[in-house]
Amino acid sequence: MLLRFLRWFCPPSLFEGVEGDLLEQFEADTEVFGERRARWLLRWNVLRFFRPGIILRNSFSKGLINTIMLRSYFKIAVRNIMKRKLYASINALGLSLGIASCILIYLFIQDERSFDQFHANKDLIYRMQGEMYDQNAPELYYKHCYMSLALAQTLKDEVPEVQYATHFVQRTDFFRHEETIFKSKFAYVGKDFFDMFSFDLIEGGTGNLFGSKEELVLTASAVTKYFGSKDPIGKVMQIGANGDKLFKVAAIIQDPPANSSLDFEMLLPVESMNGFNEHNLTHWLNQGFPTFIQLYPEASAAEMAPKLQPIVEKYMSSEMTEWGQHLNAPEGTEIYKLSFGKLTDMHFQKEIGWDKVSDPQYSYVLGGIALLILVIACINYISLAMTSSASRRKEVGVRKVTGAHKRQLVAQFTFESVFLTFLAMLFGLGLVFLFLPVFNELTSKAISVSAADWLPLIGFSLATTLLIGLLAGSYPAFFLSGLLPTVALKNGVASGAKTYLLRPLVVLQFVLSSFLMISSVVMYRQMDFITSKDLGFNQEQVVVIPTHGSWNDNESNKILERFRQAASRRPEVLSVAGSGNPVAFGEDYMVFGGYKVDGVPRTAFGFLVDEHFVPTMELQIVQGRNFDAAMMSDAEESIIVNEALVKELGWTDPLNERMNFHASQPNAPGARVIGVVKDFNFLSLKDEIKPMFLYEGRDLNMGYIVTRLAPGDIKATLAHLEDDFAEAAPGKPFEYTFLDEKIERQYAQYKRWMDIMLIATCLAVVIAGLGLFGLAGINAVNKTKEIGIRKVLGARVAQVFMLLNRQYIGFALIAFILAAPLSWYAMNQWLSGFAYAIEINWLVFAISMALGVLIALTAVSYHALKASALNPADSLRYE
Repeated sequence: MLLRFLRWFCPPSLFEGVEGDLLEQFEADTEVFGERRARWLLRWNVLRFFRPGIILRNSFSKGLINTIMLRSYFKIAVRNIMKRKLYASINALGLSLGIASCILIYLFIQDERSFDQFHANKDLIYRMQGEMYDQNAPELYYKHCYMSLALAQTLKDEVPEVQYATHFVQRTDFFRHEETIFKSKFAYVGKDFFDMFSFDLIEGGTGNLFGSKEELVLTASAVTKYFGSKDPIGKVMQIGANGDKLFKVAAIIQDPPANSSLDFEMLLPVESMNGFNEHNLTHWLNQGFPTFIQLYPEASAAEMAPKLQPIVEKYMSSEMTEWGQHLNAPEGTEIYKLSFGKLTDMHFQKEIGWDKVSDPQYSYVLGGIALLILVIACINYISLAMTSSASRRKEVGVRKVTGAHKRQLVAQFTFESVFLTFLAMLFGLGLVFLFLPVFNELTSKAISVSAADWLPLIGFSLATTLLIGLLAGSYPAFFLSGLLPTVALKNGVASGAKTYLLRPLVVLQFVLSSFLMISSVVMYRQMDFITSKDLGFNQEQVVVIPTHGSWNDNESNKILERFRQAASRRPEVLSVAGSGNPVAFGEDYMVFGGYKVDGVPRTAFGFLVDEHFVPTMELQIVQGRNFDAAMMSDAEESIIVNEALVKELGWTDPLNERMNFHASQPNAPGARVIGVVKDFNFLSLKDEIKPMFLYEGRDLNMGYIVTRLAPGDIKATLAHLEDDFAEAAPGKPFEYTFLDEKIERQYAQYKRWMDIMLIATCLAVVIAGLGLFGLAGINAVNKTKEIGIRKVLGARVAQVFMLLNRQYIGFALIAFILAAPLSWYAMNQWLSGFAYAIEINWLVFAISMALGVLIALTAVSYHALKASALNPADSLRYE
């Protein structure tokens, strides 16, 4: 080992003499000191020679700084690229697609990891979280971030580690300024908000912000949007569709960046919101106020953690005891646990609902897709490099005969590989900036490359390029440099490139492509199944219109009735119904709990509706009847349930049953069941149909109008509805949502992933096709003479075509046999997230296999047709 190290750095002219002296000294030391100490002395003597005076006399040091040799490598690389334009172009295209995919996904992952990192106090800020006991929830606890209104001030007063605390209650509502009405996303916050978060003040706010609860803070974009070039400071704005609250603009702050979990256009003091009252400040079970805290710089979260649960016991013990009895919780169970999470982690806490939250698995999946595409591109490069290697064998032989060392040839071919990869990187960066807007739309991002991002982006790109160039170019470089001069010069161009390694690589390449192909087909069929499945109600031509009525004087119901009278006169309006939910069905709903059956707590989804709702939505009543406006009892004590609720409660005669869904009235007889509707999917098809009931409350606000339209000119009909709404609700903004579009948005996330998989599959297939193209070129070169002989003996073009193509069909079949179980497992895992999913049958694999074989034949047909059409005389003279 020591002598090998000496040989590495010692000049050949000195090595033999130095080695002899060292060995003589070793033998002498062994006789005097023994072998063990003699070896230590030998190590020391070898290291004494490892000095600049010896190293710089070695020939390899000159090679490291020989710029003349580098210029030679550069010239040879350029000449070979120009000489083999087709292969160089295909190589560059495949590598650039792989590099561009990696860079885009790198930008995605960087953006995900950058959320909330811009805050100066990010390491001291935490979001408070609650865990409520729920026997039906994962791990027996339902996690949320909606806290009691009193918690913020209590933490500041009673937990010494807490320096600041603020609420962040996000809302969307209408604002008015003079004659302009606009809708805006805003948040109610506390005074500490401006001390905790890094949203810089631009103008105003010289005194104590939110010193008055009538103050308003705008972001810069909101000022431009709503005031243009006018100065908004001191201007008065009204909030709400009724404009019953007045606020004065006190300051302007910078916009939250795209990678901020806190998103808003305006900030209002939390004291001004409707829910801020003495009752909520003392009633700890009223939880609807997300709360953030900031610790003192010298404090730690570990010190704070044990001081939280005593607050729950101090202020919520009686409520938790009552709730535990209601839930039949086991003895000693903690009904409610107060915890916290870092601000910089909240973007990835998908189990806790928030406006901007992401599944961390997305980054892993996208990273895996990028790696697959990159591996396919590298395999493609190797196969194409080997395709052209046969024509360079004579060059290798001549260089070796004239004295070139193997390491020089390895350096030359590796330089060519890195150089070509560098060109591909430049083209890939161009593709990144060209397709970044499309990528942003696909992933619902707002990624941009600022001046500060350039250095890490270029660093990542260069590192990826160097890695690809070294890995992809290493095999061709060592293969070519290892050829014996006699073999290379004797066989010349047509010596036949060995493909024993390329074939399994191309099979692996096609396995990866097949995996993506099968997955894309499964995703497409699942999304087609979901979007075309009968939901149990008619979602077409249904418009949902919010009334924007206040809770005073039953205003929403009055607007509903006036609108019904005006719209019902129009032939294009088939029916008008009222609903208490934001949309009739979809992701917004109300869960009612608090009733028991045989001592077991139950929950169900409840929808406030009127008597027109069932026929408007075309629900099917299988037992009983609909609500009847003429029967006053229906409004007070009647409900309509679905089949799932009947099944869960085990009712045999549901029309003679009652159900009390009001926890505040545990001894009440409950509402009478007057009808049963056929099960319908009021939630996403990701979930099974849950127990549900409809109830009518004539004294409760129907905040939404559900209108079914006849087919026809929808644009003109909406204009008429706007006129009718203006007549029914003067001064209130007209908004509408089509129910089918709302339902479709439930699956937007899955559709995005389907699109990503489709694009990744197309890239992988294109690059894999280029790899097959290269391997077909090798095969055609190796069989040139055989093809000539066969054609002389009478072989037809079709027979030659099949001779060259049959192995690629075999490659495709082998690849699908290997890819099928992998894709079947992965897609079954994905489909397990849906309550209603397709079955992965043989048809999916048959379609994918047919596409794969067709792609393989398309990729290799060029070489096969060219070789089969070659004149036999030319083929026989080829070698």
